[in-house]
Amino acid sequence: MSFIIIAIDGPTGVGKSTIARQLAEKISCLYVDTGAMFRCLAWRWGQQGCPESDELLRELGEQTRIFFDNGKVFCNEIDVTEEIRSEYISSLASRISLFPAIRVVLKKQQRALVKEVRESGTYKGAVLEGRDIGTVVFPEADYKFYVDASPEIRAERRFLQLQERNVEADFQEILSALNERDHQDENRDLAPLRAAEDAVIIDTGNLSREQVLRHLLENAGMEEVFA
Repeated sequence: MSFIIIAIDGPTGVGKSTIARQLAEKISCLYVDTGAMFRCLAWRWGQQGCPESDELLRELGEQTRIFFDNGKVFCNEIDVTEEIRSEYISSLASRISLFPAIRVVLKKQQRALVKEVRESGTYKGAVLEGRDIGTVVFPEADYKFYVDASPEIRAERRFLQLQERNVEADFQEILSALNERDHQDENRDLAPLRAAEDAVIIDTGNLSREQVLRHLLENAGMEEVFA
């Protein structure tokens, strides 16, 4: 069986990470959380005072090493799994993702990571989730999905997640931040958020995680591919 690349795109807060991780585990593929990669760069960017020159941004990207291990995210060997999920880092990630120099660096890292895994033969494929995987990073992906839900549903999910972690949160602030992030992602000049023309679109609003996963498998026929 040949190496398979699966792209899962969609707006922030729609549950891409959880679904992509579950899918990758089910079909023995590498899971690549590209959003976490942007958050790692945002985390380091904030520590450096948020410089905006192309030279410093390229240097930041080239000097940042990101890897995933057992559900954890490591940035230059530091476990940043929880820290990069804060609302502050989310806002920084939204800002830093607008810089072409950062998107170029991460695109190279993402493609290099998949190439390395393909050549190693350790996985049957790679599942990547983000906002421009099927349109920019891997337009040649074998399977493309665009998962979506209304801002209100996504905000409610985020609100409940924060409550479960005993983090103080305000629903209206979360909803406002989501709407602002959507606007930025959809209207940026470089790699705007949109579904690939050949992507399968799935509205997750009224679906459980298990139902979404089943839709992914059924729509792409991957149950037969990975049987």
